Amino acid sequence: MTSDGPDTAEQVERTVARLARRRVGVVVAAGTPGGTHVAGCGDTGRGSVPDARTLFEIGSITKTFTALLLADGVVGGRWRLDTPVRELLPAGTDVPNRDGVQITLQHLATHTSGLPRSPARLGMRENLAYLRRGADPYAELTEQDVLDGLADVRLRRAPGRGTPAYSNLGAGLLGIAMTTATGTDFGTLVRDRICLPLGLTDTVTDDLMTDEQRRRAADGHRGRGRPADPWPLPGIPGAGALRSTAADLTRYLAAQLDPSRTALADAVRLTHATPPGGPPGMGLGWHRAAPGVLWHNGGTGGFRSIAAVDLLGGVAAATLVNQTRGADLTTFRLLRRLGS
Repeated sequence: MTSDGPDTAEQVERTVARLARRRVGVVVAAGTPGGTHVAGCGDTGRGSVPDARTLFEIGSITKTFTALLLADGVVGGRWRLDTPVRELLPAGTDVPNRDGVQITLQHLATHTSGLPRSPARLGMRENLAYLRRGADPYAELTEQDVLDGLADVRLRRAPGRGTPAYSNLGAGLLGIAMTTATGTDFGTLVRDRICLPLGLTDTVTDDLMTDEQRRRAADGHRGRGRPADPWPLPGIPGAGALRSTAADLTRYLAAQLDPSRTALADAVRLTHATPPGGPPGMGLGWHRAAPGVLWHNGGTGGFRSIAAVDLLGGVAAATLVNQTRGADLTTFRLLRRLGS
């Protein structure tokens, strides 16, 4: 935790106290790169108060890391934004196309691929199991299932056309393309290409968590007194498999606010920009709420999260909750107050 001004600290403390009234546990981090305050309240699910070092599932915030892996490869000349994804997937993978237009890496990172929201194998049985007892609907989905299922997918529209249509399948496929092309599993790739350069020590996939990190991990909840299964997402890790802490997200968002201080400056800037021919409301992985404001939220079976940066105001905010009650609007309001 870095030093912070009295107004930032007061705003964050008020925000976390308000959110904790209706949530099992919550941690809020906000401020500038040189003055961030982190506060936690409630319960980790293990009888302790969550803090800056408590690990939460961050769900789809993972997509911004997957997009940064893409951008890092573009900067390094290993692939291009317009590279067809089939060129990076295992040989023989049947990738759908429409009107003669192939799905590119850019299409996957901007949700303009035309792919459906979820893998085809995710059916009624899996969704009912989640609704009835909080079971992970993705638990038995493998990467091979995802690749095999592409042969039966009909694109809703030609890639690159129309408005973005959010797709966990698309982001998951982008992650598979990154790991196939590099020969490295997703967790290791994120650790080596992003976490080490940015100084993130607790952003990790479930399979790479240490025993010490597991002791610091919060338990997820569907509601108070209703625990939820973890979501490791082995079949589509690029869509939402990461866990992280408020301390790590503070460093990650500081890198967005001042990329020049990082070893990934060009790649970070590339994720912020609207790519050629891309939708105005998207960077690579990031959504835009307003000029200069980038954000992404996340949700798994027992967690909600949001990370946002105001590039013009020079402030960032992140909220982590170990319950399926989010805090998006509250976090945006906090960001706006601190940036004004």
